[in-house]
Amino acid sequence: MSLNLTIDQGNTAAKMALWEGTRLLDEVIEPHLTPDIVAAYVDSAPGRVKAALYCSVAQRGGDLLDMLRSRGIRADSLRPATTRLPLAIGYTTPHTLGADRVAAAAGAVSLHPGRPVLVVDAGTAVTYDYVDASGRFCGGNIAPGMRMRLEALHRFTARLPRLEVPREIKPAHTFGKDTSEAMILGAVYGIVGAMSYYRSRLPHDTVTVITGGWAHTLADICDFDVEPVPNLVSLGLNSILLFNEHNSPNRQ
Repeated sequence: MSLNLTIDQGNTAAKMALWEGTRLLDEVIEPHLTPDIVAAYVDSAPGRVKAALYCSVAQRGGDLLDMLRSRGIRADSLRPATTRLPLAIGYTTPHTLGADRVAAAAGAVSLHPGRPVLVVDAGTAVTYDYVDASGRFCGGNIAPGMRMRLEALHRFTARLPRLEVPREIKPAHTFGKDTSEAMILGAVYGIVGAMSYYRSRLPHDTVTVITGGWAHTLADICDFDVEPVPNLVSLGLNSILLFNEHNSPNRQ
């Protein structure tokens, strides 16, 4: 059985996934990724890993790629400016475009081909990206994430407290009843409000897909349809691998 390996290295943890075609076989989250950890994961795979794609917001991953290549695996990192993609990039500086944003967009397109998609990634930062019905990445916006918003309120004001992001948020009302709740709901509804605004500016048949650690929480709060897909980046990385496999110049 031939498998694909995807590695999504985020700001706080890495997500590794094994795929047989479009079917997800396994997924693990590692707080600190090393070549030995990746090698052990490859060795535990229920088949031969033939290709791997690495995506990072900050790290090059050269040591990981070298280890994978030494095992005969076709391994590369996602580079939006040069990697062949199943979507067009309408971004004036593709070399500055985050690989995770492109991977999430590719994942959304694989789920909803031929539909316009608003892709929201709610992580350390929140990104709002738009892919039109032709599969063209038209651009997007970047804003602070939950933790960043709460920390900024504490650091740049005289009396607002430092708050940890709660593990679970199920607002019972719109406005906070104390200062801590007011800060948390301000951060939450700031993201939800932005999603609603961007959605209102897009074609009526646009699908909203959200990923990241807050995907399900934010989707539940929205008063419009939102599809939470926590492994959207991994899904997109695999779709890029499959696209390159099926469109390889060496393919018979």
